[in-house]
Amino acid sequence: MPRPRPAVLAAASALALAGPLLLSVSPAAAAPAPAAAPLSGQRPATVEEAQRQFEARTPQRYRDQDLAWSPCSSAQIGLLNSLVVGLECARVAMPRDWDAPEEGEPLQVTISRLPQAGPRPERTIITNPGGPGGAGLTLATLPSMAPALAGTEVIGLDVRGTGASSSLTCGDDLLAAASAAPDYRDRSPEALALAAESVRAGAEACADDPLADVVNTRQTVFDVDLVRDALDRDTIDWVGYSGGTWLGTQFATHLPGRVGRFVLDSTVDATAGYQEVFSYQPMAFQRRFEQDFAPWVAAGNAAYGLGATGEEVTTTYERLRASLAARPIGVPGLTVDGTLLDSLVLQAMYGKAQFPQAAWLLSAVQVVDALRGGGVPVPAGLTARVGDLARALSPVEPSAAGKQQATFAATTCGDSAWTRDQAYWDALGDEQGARYPLLGYAQSQQVCAYWDRPDLTLPVVDGADLPPLLIVQSRHDPATAYEGAVRTHEALGSSVMITVEDEGDHGLYGAGNPCVDDAVSTFLTTGAAPAQDLTCRGTGLPPVAGGGAESLLAKVLRTARGAASV
Repeated sequence: MPRPRPAVLAAASALALAGPLLLSVSPAAAAPAPAAAPLSGQRPATVEEAQRQFEARTPQRYRDQDLAWSPCSSAQIGLLNSLVVGLECARVAMPRDWDAPEEGEPLQVTISRLPQAGPRPERTIITNPGGPGGAGLTLATLPSMAPALAGTEVIGLDVRGTGASSSLTCGDDLLAAASAAPDYRDRSPEALALAAESVRAGAEACADDPLADVVNTRQTVFDVDLVRDALDRDTIDWVGYSGGTWLGTQFATHLPGRVGRFVLDSTVDATAGYQEVFSYQPMAFQRRFEQDFAPWVAAGNAAYGLGATGEEVTTTYERLRASLAARPIGVPGLTVDGTLLDSLVLQAMYGKAQFPQAAWLLSAVQVVDALRGGGVPVPAGLTARVGDLARALSPVEPSAAGKQQATFAATTCGDSAWTRDQAYWDALGDEQGARYPLLGYAQSQQVCAYWDRPDLTLPVVDGADLPPLLIVQSRHDPATAYEGAVRTHEALGSSVMITVEDEGDHGLYGAGNPCVDDAVSTFLTTGAAPAQDLTCRGTGLPPVAGGGAESLLAKVLRTARGAASV
Protein backbone atom coordinates (compact mmCIF):
# COMPACT_ATOMS: atom_id res chain seq x y z
CA MET A 1 0.00 0.00 0.00
CA PRO A 2 1.14 3.61 -0.28
CA ARG A 3 2.97 4.70 2.84
CA PRO A 4 0.68 6.68 5.16
CA ARG A 5 1.88 8.80 8.02
CA PRO A 6 2.57 6.63 11.10
CA ALA A 7 -0.43 7.92 13.05
CA VAL A 8 -2.83 6.31 10.63
CA LEU A 9 -0.85 3.56 8.91
CA ALA A 10 -3.37 1.40 7.10
CA ALA A 11 -3.98 -2.15 8.22
CA ALA A 12 -3.76 -5.31 6.15
CA SER A 13 -7.17 -6.76 6.72
CA ALA A 14 -8.25 -10.13 5.45
CA LEU A 15 -9.92 -8.99 2.27
CA ALA A 16 -8.98 -5.33 1.77
CA LEU A 17 -5.31 -5.78 1.92
CA ALA A 18 -2.74 -3.18 2.59
CA GLY A 19 -0.54 -3.88 -0.35
CA PRO A 20 2.98 -2.77 -1.26
CA LEU A 21 4.35 0.45 0.19
CA LEU A 22 5.67 3.01 -2.29
CA LEU A 23 7.75 0.57 -4.28
CA SER A 24 7.46 0.74 -8.03
CA VAL A 25 9.60 1.06 -11.11
CA SER A 26 9.22 1.31 -14.83
CA PRO A 27 9.18 -2.17 -16.40
CA ALA A 28 11.78 -1.28 -18.99
CA ALA A 29 14.33 -0.38 -16.34
CA ALA A 30 13.44 -3.07 -13.83
CA ALA A 31 15.88 -5.50 -12.30
CA PRO A 32 16.02 -8.83 -14.13
CA ALA A 33 13.74 -11.66 -13.08
CA PRO A 34 15.34 -13.97 -10.51
CA ALA A 35 17.37 -16.80 -11.96
CA ALA A 36 16.72 -20.37 -10.99
CA ALA A 37 18.43 -21.38 -7.77
CA PRO A 38 19.31 -24.91 -6.75
CA LEU A 39 16.92 -26.29 -4.18
CA SER A 40 17.91 -28.67 -1.43
CA GLY A 41 18.04 -31.69 -3.71
CA GLN A 42 15.70 -32.40 -6.59
CA ARG A 43 12.48 -30.43 -6.59
CA PRO A 44 10.17 -32.82 -4.75
CA ALA A 45 7.27 -33.61 -7.05
CA THR A 46 5.95 -36.42 -4.86
CA VAL A 47 4.92 -36.58 -1.24
CA GLU A 48 7.52 -39.29 -0.62
CA GLU A 49 10.39 -37.20 -1.95
CA ALA A 50 9.11 -34.11 -0.17
CA GLN A 51 9.04 -36.05 3.09
CA ARG A 52 12.62 -37.24 2.63
CA GLN A 53 13.78 -33.68 2.06
CA PHE A 54 11.73 -32.39 4.99
CA GLU A 55 13.33 -34.88 7.37
CA ALA A 56 16.78 -34.11 6.00
CA ARG A 57 16.53 -30.35 6.59
CA THR A 58 14.42 -30.36 9.78
CA PRO A 59 16.02 -31.34 13.10
CA GLN A 60 14.14 -33.95 15.09
CA ARG A 61 13.21 -31.55 17.89
CA TYR A 62 11.15 -29.48 15.44
CA ARG A 63 9.50 -32.55 13.93
CA ASP A 64 8.36 -33.83 17.32
CA GLN A 65 6.25 -30.80 18.28
CA ASP A 66 2.76 -31.15 19.67
CA LEU A 67 0.49 -28.16 19.15
CA ALA A 68 -0.93 -26.64 22.34
CA TRP A 69 -4.11 -24.84 21.34
CA SER A 70 -5.63 -22.21 23.64
CA PRO A 71 -7.93 -19.20 23.17
CA CYS A 72 -6.22 -16.39 21.27
CA SER A 73 -5.52 -13.34 23.39
CA SER A 74 -6.21 -9.77 22.40
CA ALA A 75 -2.44 -9.27 22.37
CA GLN A 76 -2.19 -11.94 19.68
CA ILE A 77 -5.05 -10.86 17.41
CA GLY A 78 -5.04 -7.13 18.23
CA LEU A 79 -7.50 -4.89 19.99
CA LEU A 80 -9.18 -3.97 16.71
CA ASN A 81 -10.11 -7.65 16.34
CA SER A 82 -11.23 -8.09 19.94
CA LEU A 83 -14.78 -8.86 18.79
CA VAL A 84 -13.54 -11.94 16.94
CA VAL A 85 -14.51 -14.74 19.33
CA GLY A 86 -13.70 -18.40 19.44
CA LEU A 87 -10.31 -18.37 17.77
CA GLU A 88 -7.67 -20.68 19.19
CA CYS A 89 -3.95 -20.04 18.78
CA ALA A 90 -0.86 -22.22 18.95
CA ARG A 91 2.84 -21.56 18.51
CA VAL A 92 5.17 -23.56 16.30
CA ALA A 93 8.91 -23.42 16.96
CA MET A 94 11.03 -22.80 13.86
CA PRO A 95 14.76 -22.85 13.17
CA ARG A 96 16.05 -19.31 13.14
CA ASP A 97 17.74 -19.97 9.80
CA TRP A 98 16.72 -22.86 7.58
CA ASP A 99 20.18 -22.81 6.02
CA ALA A 100 21.66 -23.62 9.45
CA PRO A 101 18.70 -25.22 11.27
CA GLU A 102 20.69 -26.49 14.27
CA GLU A 103 22.09 -23.06 15.07
CA GLY A 104 20.59 -20.17 17.03
CA GLU A 105 17.58 -19.83 19.25
CA PRO A 106 14.29 -21.06 17.74
CA LEU A 107 11.78 -18.57 16.42
CA GLN A 108 8.07 -18.84 17.12
CA VAL A 109 5.35 -18.71 14.46
CA THR A 110 1.77 -18.34 15.67
CA ILE A 111 -1.16 -20.02 13.93
CA SER A 112 -4.91 -19.94 14.56
CA ARG A 113 -8.08 -21.93 13.95
CA LEU A 114 -11.76 -22.07 14.81
CA PRO A 115 -12.29 -25.28 16.78
CA GLN A 116 -14.83 -27.66 15.29
CA ALA A 117 -16.95 -30.37 16.88
CA GLY A 118 -16.86 -33.92 15.58
CA PRO A 119 -14.23 -35.69 13.50
CA ARG A 120 -11.39 -33.60 12.14
CA PRO A 121 -11.99 -32.42 8.55
CA GLU A 122 -10.10 -34.26 5.85
CA ARG A 123 -8.33 -31.18 4.46
CA THR A 124 -6.58 -28.09 5.80
CA ILE A 125 -6.47 -24.67 4.16
CA ILE A 126 -3.62 -22.40 5.22
CA THR A 127 -4.34 -18.73 4.56
CA ASN A 128 -2.25 -15.63 4.09
CA PRO A 129 -3.52 -12.02 3.87
CA GLY A 130 -0.53 -10.65 1.96
CA GLY A 131 1.44 -7.52 2.60
CA PRO A 132 3.95 -9.15 2.70
CA GLY A 133 3.87 -8.96 6.46
CA GLY A 134 0.17 -8.72 7.11
CA ALA A 135 -0.96 -10.31 10.36
CA GLY A 136 -3.19 -13.23 9.41
CA LEU A 137 -4.59 -14.92 12.50
CA THR A 138 -8.12 -13.62 12.00
CA LEU A 139 -8.21 -15.07 8.48
CA ALA A 140 -9.03 -18.39 10.14
CA THR A 141 -12.57 -16.98 10.25
CA LEU A 142 -12.78 -17.28 6.45
CA PRO A 143 -15.74 -19.71 6.70
CA SER A 144 -17.84 -16.83 8.03
CA MET A 145 -17.29 -15.10 4.69
CA ALA A 146 -17.37 -18.29 2.61
CA PRO A 147 -19.92 -20.57 4.32
CA ALA A 148 -19.12 -23.47 1.99
CA LEU A 149 -15.89 -23.89 3.97
CA ALA A 150 -17.75 -24.59 7.23
CA GLY A 151 -16.61 -28.22 7.14
CA THR A 152 -12.98 -27.43 6.32
CA GLU A 153 -10.13 -26.75 8.70
CA VAL A 154 -8.91 -23.21 8.01
CA ILE A 155 -5.65 -22.01 9.54
CA GLY A 156 -4.57 -18.41 10.04
CA LEU A 157 -0.88 -17.58 10.15
CA ASP A 158 1.36 -14.75 11.28
CA VAL A 159 4.53 -15.27 9.27
CA ARG A 160 7.92 -14.79 10.88
CA GLY A 161 8.65 -11.13 11.48
CA THR A 162 5.13 -9.90 12.16
CA GLY A 163 2.08 -10.07 14.37
CA ALA A 164 2.16 -12.58 17.23
CA SER A 165 5.16 -14.42 15.78
CA SER A 166 8.83 -13.66 16.43
CA SER A 167 9.07 -10.12 15.16
CA LEU A 168 11.50 -7.70 13.67
CA THR A 169 12.37 -4.79 15.94
CA CYS A 170 13.24 -2.07 13.42
CA GLY A 171 9.69 -1.22 12.35
CA ASP A 172 9.41 1.92 14.46
CA ASP A 173 12.69 3.15 12.97
CA LEU A 174 11.30 2.60 9.48
CA LEU A 175 8.14 4.49 10.38
CA ALA A 176 10.14 7.34 11.87
CA ALA A 177 12.30 7.52 8.76
CA ALA A 178 9.19 7.58 6.55
CA SER A 179 7.68 10.34 8.67
CA ALA A 180 10.86 12.40 8.39
CA ALA A 181 10.84 12.25 4.60
CA PRO A 182 9.46 15.37 2.88
CA ASP A 183 6.48 15.42 0.55
CA TYR A 184 7.48 13.28 -2.42
CA ARG A 185 5.92 15.81 -4.78
CA ASP A 186 8.52 18.35 -3.69
CA ARG A 187 11.13 17.87 -6.43
CA SER A 188 13.63 20.43 -5.19
CA PRO A 189 17.21 19.13 -4.83
CA GLU A 190 17.05 19.77 -1.10
CA ALA A 191 13.86 17.74 -0.66
CA LEU A 192 15.16 14.86 -2.78
CA ALA A 193 18.38 14.74 -0.78
CA LEU A 194 16.48 14.73 2.52
CA ALA A 195 14.18 11.99 1.25
CA ALA A 196 17.16 9.84 0.26
CA GLU A 197 18.73 10.29 3.68
CA SER A 198 15.47 9.37 5.37
CA VAL A 199 15.03 6.08 3.55
CA ARG A 200 18.73 5.33 3.98
CA ALA A 201 18.33 5.81 7.74
CA GLY A 202 15.44 3.34 7.79
CA ALA A 203 17.41 0.72 5.89
CA GLU A 204 20.46 1.17 8.13
CA ALA A 205 18.34 0.77 11.26
CA CYS A 206 17.05 -2.54 9.94
CA ALA A 207 20.54 -3.70 9.02
CA ASP A 208 21.18 -4.00 12.77
CA ASP A 209 18.00 -6.01 13.40
CA PRO A 210 19.00 -9.57 14.35
CA LEU A 211 16.24 -11.08 12.22
CA ALA A 212 16.55 -8.91 9.12
CA ASP A 213 18.57 -11.48 7.18
CA VAL A 214 16.19 -14.37 7.91
CA VAL A 215 12.82 -12.73 7.22
CA ASN A 216 12.20 -13.51 3.57
CA THR A 217 10.05 -15.73 1.40
CA ARG A 218 12.43 -18.69 1.25
CA GLN A 219 12.57 -18.95 5.04
CA THR A 220 8.79 -18.58 5.26
CA VAL A 221 8.20 -21.33 2.67
CA PHE A 222 9.96 -23.81 4.93
CA ASP A 223 8.12 -22.38 7.97
CA VAL A 224 4.82 -23.14 6.25
CA ASP A 225 6.03 -26.67 5.51
CA LEU A 226 6.82 -27.19 9.18
CA VAL A 227 3.35 -25.88 10.09
CA ARG A 228 1.98 -28.46 7.66
CA ASP A 229 3.90 -31.18 9.48
CA ALA A 230 2.74 -29.93 12.89
CA LEU A 231 -0.83 -30.16 11.58
CA ASP A 232 -0.12 -33.75 10.48
CA ARG A 233 -0.97 -33.20 6.81
CA ASP A 234 0.85 -34.59 3.77
CA THR A 235 -0.37 -31.70 1.61
CA ILE A 236 -2.02 -28.36 2.25
CA ASP A 237 -4.59 -26.25 0.48
CA TRP A 238 -3.91 -22.52 0.23
CA VAL A 239 -5.88 -19.28 0.03
CA GLY A 240 -3.46 -16.39 -0.41
CA TYR A 241 -4.39 -12.79 -1.10
CA SER A 242 -2.11 -10.21 -2.71
CA GLY A 243 1.40 -10.80 -1.34
CA GLY A 244 0.08 -14.19 -0.21
CA THR A 245 0.00 -15.17 -3.88
CA TRP A 246 3.76 -14.57 -4.13
CA LEU A 247 4.29 -16.78 -1.08
CA GLY A 248 1.87 -19.37 -2.44
CA THR A 249 3.56 -19.61 -5.81
CA GLN A 250 6.99 -19.86 -4.20
CA PHE A 251 5.78 -22.62 -1.87
CA ALA A 252 4.38 -24.47 -4.88
CA THR A 253 7.64 -23.99 -6.80
CA HIS A 254 9.82 -25.14 -3.92
CA LEU A 255 7.57 -28.03 -2.85
CA PRO A 256 5.15 -29.10 -5.60
CA GLY A 257 4.59 -32.45 -3.90
CA ARG A 258 2.94 -30.67 -0.95
CA VAL A 259 0.48 -28.71 -3.08
CA GLY A 260 -3.22 -29.43 -2.75
CA ARG A 261 -5.82 -26.91 -3.88
CA PHE A 262 -4.21 -23.48 -4.21
CA VAL A 263 -6.13 -20.23 -4.69
CA LEU A 264 -4.22 -17.09 -5.67
CA ASP A 265 -6.47 -14.07 -5.16
CA SER A 266 -5.40 -10.63 -6.47
CA THR A 267 -2.21 -11.97 -7.88
CA VAL A 268 1.27 -10.55 -7.75
CA ASP A 269 3.32 -11.06 -10.91
CA ALA A 270 5.16 -14.15 -9.69
CA THR A 271 7.44 -14.31 -12.75
CA ALA A 272 9.62 -11.32 -11.87
CA GLY A 273 11.57 -9.73 -9.05
CA TYR A 274 9.84 -7.37 -6.66
CA GLN A 275 11.28 -4.29 -8.34
CA GLU A 276 9.40 -5.22 -11.49
CA VAL A 277 6.36 -6.48 -9.56
CA PHE A 278 5.77 -2.97 -8.26
CA SER A 279 6.29 -1.38 -11.67
CA TYR A 280 2.57 -1.71 -12.30
CA GLN A 281 1.35 0.16 -9.25
CA PRO A 282 1.44 3.85 -10.24
CA MET A 283 -0.40 3.05 -13.46
CA ALA A 284 -2.88 0.72 -11.75
CA PHE A 285 -3.76 3.10 -8.92
CA GLN A 286 -4.18 6.00 -11.34
CA ARG A 287 -6.39 3.83 -13.55
CA ARG A 288 -8.58 2.84 -10.61
CA PHE A 289 -8.90 6.49 -9.53
CA GLU A 290 -9.62 7.95 -12.96
CA GLN A 291 -11.78 5.19 -14.46
CA ASP A 292 -13.73 4.00 -11.39
CA PHE A 293 -13.60 6.45 -8.50
CA ALA A 294 -13.66 9.86 -10.19
CA PRO A 295 -16.65 9.11 -12.49
CA TRP A 296 -18.50 7.62 -9.51
CA VAL A 297 -17.87 10.78 -7.46
CA ALA A 298 -18.98 12.91 -10.41
CA ALA A 299 -22.27 11.01 -10.56
CA GLY A 300 -22.87 12.15 -6.98
CA ASN A 301 -21.83 15.74 -7.54
CA ALA A 302 -25.04 17.03 -5.98
CA ALA A 303 -23.92 15.49 -2.68
CA TYR A 304 -20.14 15.67 -2.86
CA GLY A 305 -19.66 18.88 -4.84
CA LEU A 306 -16.32 17.78 -6.30
CA GLY A 307 -17.08 18.04 -10.01
CA ALA A 308 -19.66 17.03 -12.60
CA THR A 309 -17.25 14.88 -14.65
CA GLY A 310 -14.42 12.53 -13.82
CA GLU A 311 -11.95 15.04 -15.23
CA GLU A 312 -13.34 17.79 -12.99
CA VAL A 313 -13.07 15.51 -9.94
CA THR A 314 -9.43 14.76 -10.78
CA THR A 315 -8.71 18.48 -11.16
CA THR A 316 -10.41 19.20 -7.83
CA TYR A 317 -8.37 16.51 -6.15
CA GLU A 318 -5.10 17.94 -7.40
CA ARG A 319 -6.14 21.42 -6.25
CA LEU A 320 -7.04 20.20 -2.76
CA ARG A 321 -3.87 18.14 -2.55
CA ALA A 322 -1.75 21.20 -3.38
CA SER A 323 -3.65 23.28 -0.84
CA LEU A 324 -3.04 20.75 1.93
CA ALA A 325 0.63 20.54 1.03
CA ALA A 326 0.87 24.29 1.62
CA ARG A 327 -1.48 24.45 4.59
CA PRO A 328 -2.33 21.16 6.34
CA ILE A 329 -5.42 20.64 8.43
CA GLY A 330 -4.58 19.88 12.04
CA VAL A 331 -6.88 17.56 13.98
CA PRO A 332 -6.22 15.96 17.38
CA GLY A 333 -3.34 13.52 16.99
CA LEU A 334 -3.18 13.92 13.22
CA THR A 335 -2.04 16.30 10.52
CA VAL A 336 -3.86 15.96 7.21
CA ASP A 337 -1.33 17.14 4.64
CA GLY A 338 -0.90 16.42 0.95
CA THR A 339 1.02 13.20 1.48
CA LEU A 340 -1.54 11.82 3.88
CA LEU A 341 -4.38 12.75 1.54
CA ASP A 342 -2.71 10.71 -1.20
CA SER A 343 -2.31 7.79 1.18
CA LEU A 344 -5.93 7.88 2.33
CA VAL A 345 -7.36 8.09 -1.16
CA LEU A 346 -5.02 5.38 -2.42
CA GLN A 347 -6.12 3.18 0.48
CA ALA A 348 -9.74 3.72 -0.56
CA MET A 349 -8.94 2.43 -4.04
CA TYR A 350 -8.47 -1.09 -2.64
CA GLY A 351 -12.21 -1.56 -2.13
CA LYS A 352 -15.25 0.26 -3.51
CA ALA A 353 -16.90 0.06 -0.10
CA GLN A 354 -14.49 2.83 0.94
CA PHE A 355 -15.43 5.14 -1.94
CA PRO A 356 -18.12 7.00 0.07
CA GLN A 357 -15.73 7.70 2.95
CA ALA A 358 -13.10 8.99 0.54
CA ALA A 359 -15.63 11.17 -1.28
CA TRP A 360 -16.95 12.66 1.96
CA LEU A 361 -13.39 13.26 3.13
CA LEU A 362 -12.57 15.18 -0.04
CA SER A 363 -15.85 17.09 0.23
CA ALA A 364 -15.10 18.05 3.83
CA VAL A 365 -11.54 19.08 2.94
CA GLN A 366 -12.92 21.22 0.12
CA VAL A 367 -15.27 23.02 2.51
CA VAL A 368 -12.45 23.63 5.00
CA ASP A 369 -10.31 24.93 2.16
CA ALA A 370 -13.09 27.28 1.00
CA LEU A 371 -13.74 28.58 4.49
CA ARG A 372 -10.07 29.23 5.15
CA GLY A 373 -9.68 30.88 1.75
CA GLY A 374 -12.56 33.22 2.54
CA GLY A 375 -11.34 34.01 6.01
CA VAL A 376 -14.34 32.29 7.61
CA PRO A 377 -13.79 30.34 10.86
CA VAL A 378 -13.93 26.59 10.37
CA PRO A 379 -16.50 24.88 12.63
CA ALA A 380 -14.82 22.53 15.09
CA GLY A 381 -17.27 19.79 14.17
CA LEU A 382 -16.19 19.93 10.54
CA THR A 383 -12.51 19.68 11.43
CA ALA A 384 -13.27 16.76 13.73
CA ARG A 385 -15.17 15.06 10.91
CA VAL A 386 -12.12 15.35 8.66
CA GLY A 387 -10.13 13.54 11.35
CA ASP A 388 -12.80 10.87 11.81
CA LEU A 389 -12.95 10.14 8.09
CA ALA A 390 -9.18 10.05 7.82
CA ARG A 391 -8.89 7.52 10.63
CA ALA A 392 -11.73 5.44 9.23
CA LEU A 393 -9.75 4.97 6.03
CA SER A 394 -6.70 3.75 7.98
CA PRO A 395 -7.80 1.59 10.93
CA VAL A 396 -4.49 0.15 12.08
CA GLU A 397 -3.14 -0.36 15.56
CA PRO A 398 0.17 1.44 16.09
CA SER A 399 1.53 -1.66 17.85
CA ALA A 400 1.10 -3.66 14.63
CA ALA A 401 2.21 -1.01 12.15
CA GLY A 402 5.95 -1.27 12.77
CA LYS A 403 6.02 -5.06 12.57
CA GLN A 404 4.14 -5.07 9.28
CA GLN A 405 6.30 -2.31 7.82
CA ALA A 406 9.51 -4.08 8.79
CA THR A 407 8.42 -7.49 7.51
CA PHE A 408 7.24 -5.91 4.28
CA ALA A 409 10.60 -4.22 3.74
CA ALA A 410 12.71 -7.23 4.74
CA THR A 411 10.78 -9.49 2.40
CA THR A 412 10.43 -7.28 -0.65
CA CYS A 413 13.95 -5.86 -0.39
CA GLY A 414 15.53 -9.23 0.36
CA ASP A 415 13.76 -11.56 -2.05
CA SER A 416 15.21 -10.04 -5.24
CA ALA A 417 17.67 -7.41 -6.47
CA TRP A 418 17.00 -3.67 -6.56
CA THR A 419 18.67 -0.80 -8.39
CA ARG A 420 20.89 1.03 -5.90
CA ASP A 421 21.41 4.33 -7.74
CA GLN A 422 19.47 7.19 -6.12
CA ALA A 423 19.76 9.29 -9.28
CA TYR A 424 17.86 6.56 -11.10
CA TRP A 425 15.04 6.65 -8.56
CA ASP A 426 14.82 10.45 -8.59
CA ALA A 427 14.56 10.45 -12.37
CA LEU A 428 11.97 7.70 -12.25
CA GLY A 429 9.93 9.69 -9.72
CA ASP A 430 9.90 12.64 -12.11
CA GLU A 431 8.84 10.43 -15.02
CA GLN A 432 6.21 8.41 -13.17
CA GLY A 433 4.87 11.42 -11.30
CA ALA A 434 4.16 13.30 -14.49
CA ARG A 435 2.12 10.34 -15.78
CA TYR A 436 0.62 8.98 -12.57
CA PRO A 437 0.68 11.74 -9.94
CA LEU A 438 -1.19 9.82 -7.23
CA LEU A 439 1.74 7.49 -6.63
CA GLY A 440 4.37 8.12 -9.27
CA TYR A 441 6.38 10.83 -7.50
CA ALA A 442 6.84 8.52 -4.52
CA GLN A 443 9.17 6.31 -6.54
CA SER A 444 12.07 8.49 -5.43
CA GLN A 445 11.76 7.18 -1.86
CA GLN A 446 12.95 3.56 -2.07
CA VAL A 447 14.23 1.93 1.10
CA CYS A 448 15.20 -1.14 -0.96
CA ALA A 449 17.84 0.94 -2.75
CA TYR A 450 19.80 0.90 0.53
CA TRP A 451 18.91 -2.53 1.89
CA ASP A 452 21.64 -5.10 2.65
CA ARG A 453 20.21 -8.20 0.99
CA PRO A 454 20.95 -11.73 2.17
CA ASP A 455 22.57 -14.13 -0.29
CA LEU A 456 19.27 -15.29 -1.73
CA THR A 457 17.95 -16.20 -5.17
CA LEU A 458 14.44 -17.54 -5.43
CA PRO A 459 13.62 -20.15 -8.07
CA VAL A 460 11.77 -19.16 -11.22
CA VAL A 461 8.05 -19.86 -11.02
CA ASP A 462 7.49 -22.22 -13.95
CA GLY A 463 4.44 -24.29 -13.01
CA ALA A 464 6.25 -27.62 -13.28
CA ASP A 465 4.70 -30.67 -11.55
CA LEU A 466 1.72 -28.76 -10.22
CA PRO A 467 -1.97 -29.70 -10.02
CA PRO A 468 -4.59 -27.11 -11.06
CA LEU A 469 -4.33 -23.73 -9.32
CA LEU A 470 -7.00 -21.06 -9.33
CA ILE A 471 -6.16 -17.39 -10.00
CA VAL A 472 -8.77 -14.72 -9.17
CA GLN A 473 -8.28 -11.18 -10.46
CA SER A 474 -10.30 -8.00 -11.03
CA ARG A 475 -9.61 -5.89 -14.11
CA HIS A 476 -8.89 -2.66 -12.25
CA ASP A 477 -7.11 -3.99 -9.17
CA PRO A 478 -4.87 -1.07 -8.11
CA ALA A 479 -2.30 -2.91 -5.99
CA THR A 480 -1.73 -6.07 -8.04
CA ALA A 481 -2.46 -5.04 -11.57
CA TYR A 482 -4.30 -7.33 -13.97
CA GLU A 483 -1.32 -7.35 -16.33
CA GLY A 484 0.86 -9.04 -13.72
CA ALA A 485 -1.78 -11.65 -12.97
CA VAL A 486 -1.90 -12.56 -16.65
CA ARG A 487 1.84 -13.13 -16.65
CA THR A 488 1.55 -15.42 -13.65
CA HIS A 489 -1.31 -17.31 -15.33
CA GLU A 490 0.79 -17.81 -18.44
CA ALA A 491 3.72 -19.11 -16.38
CA LEU A 492 1.60 -21.56 -14.39
CA GLY A 493 0.48 -23.94 -17.09
CA SER A 494 -1.94 -25.79 -14.83
CA SER A 495 -3.69 -22.64 -13.63
CA VAL A 496 -7.22 -21.50 -14.39
CA MET A 497 -7.97 -17.78 -14.21
CA ILE A 498 -11.18 -16.10 -13.04
CA THR A 499 -11.33 -12.54 -14.37
CA VAL A 500 -13.83 -10.23 -12.72
CA GLU A 501 -14.97 -7.57 -15.18
CA ASP A 502 -16.27 -4.13 -14.20
CA GLU A 503 -14.47 -4.54 -10.90
CA GLY A 504 -11.39 -3.13 -9.20
CA ASP A 505 -11.54 -4.51 -5.68
CA HIS A 506 -8.39 -6.06 -4.24
CA GLY A 507 -9.25 -9.34 -2.50
CA LEU A 508 -12.33 -11.01 -3.98
CA TYR A 509 -13.01 -14.45 -2.49
CA GLY A 510 -15.40 -14.20 0.43
CA ALA A 511 -16.28 -10.58 -0.37
CA GLY A 512 -19.75 -11.27 -1.70
CA ASN A 513 -19.43 -11.91 -5.44
CA PRO A 514 -21.57 -15.06 -5.95
CA CYS A 515 -19.82 -16.07 -9.18
CA VAL A 516 -16.37 -15.89 -7.57
CA ASP A 517 -17.46 -17.44 -4.28
CA ASP A 518 -19.20 -20.38 -5.96
CA ALA A 519 -16.29 -21.20 -8.26
CA VAL A 520 -13.61 -20.89 -5.57
CA SER A 521 -15.62 -22.74 -2.91
CA THR A 522 -16.34 -25.57 -5.33
CA PHE A 523 -12.64 -25.86 -6.10
CA LEU A 524 -11.65 -25.85 -2.43
CA THR A 525 -14.31 -28.31 -1.29
CA THR A 526 -14.35 -30.73 -4.24
CA GLY A 527 -11.13 -30.11 -6.16
CA ALA A 528 -13.09 -29.32 -9.33
CA ALA A 529 -11.67 -26.26 -11.05
CA PRO A 530 -13.53 -24.55 -13.89
CA ALA A 531 -12.93 -26.39 -17.16
CA GLN A 532 -11.50 -23.23 -18.71
CA ASP A 533 -10.82 -19.62 -17.81
CA LEU A 534 -13.92 -17.99 -16.38
CA THR A 535 -15.31 -14.48 -16.50
CA CYS A 536 -17.44 -13.11 -13.64
CA ARG A 537 -19.16 -9.76 -13.44
CA GLY A 538 -18.41 -7.29 -10.69
CA THR A 539 -20.96 -6.51 -8.02
CA GLY A 540 -21.29 -2.84 -8.92
CA LEU A 541 -20.26 0.37 -7.22
CA PRO A 542 -22.02 1.60 -4.07
CA PRO A 543 -24.67 4.34 -4.08
CA VAL A 544 -23.13 7.75 -4.52
CA ALA A 545 -24.44 9.02 -1.19
CA GLY A 546 -25.16 7.05 1.96
CA GLY A 547 -27.71 7.58 4.66
CA GLY A 548 -27.66 7.94 8.40
CA ALA A 549 -24.54 9.63 9.70
CA GLU A 550 -23.40 10.52 6.18
CA SER A 551 -26.62 12.39 5.40
CA LEU A 552 -26.01 14.33 8.61
CA LEU A 553 -22.57 15.16 7.28
CA ALA A 554 -24.18 16.39 4.09
CA LYS A 555 -26.22 18.85 6.17
CA VAL A 556 -23.07 20.05 7.95
CA LEU A 557 -21.34 20.55 4.62
CA ARG A 558 -24.28 22.47 3.15
CA THR A 559 -24.31 24.76 6.18
CA ALA A 560 -20.57 25.32 5.92
CA ARG A 561 -20.82 25.98 2.19
CA GLY A 562 -23.46 28.58 2.92
CA ALA A 563 -21.18 30.24 5.43
CA ALA A 564 -18.33 30.20 2.94
CA SER A 565 -20.46 31.99 0.34
CA VAL A 566 -21.45 34.82 2.68
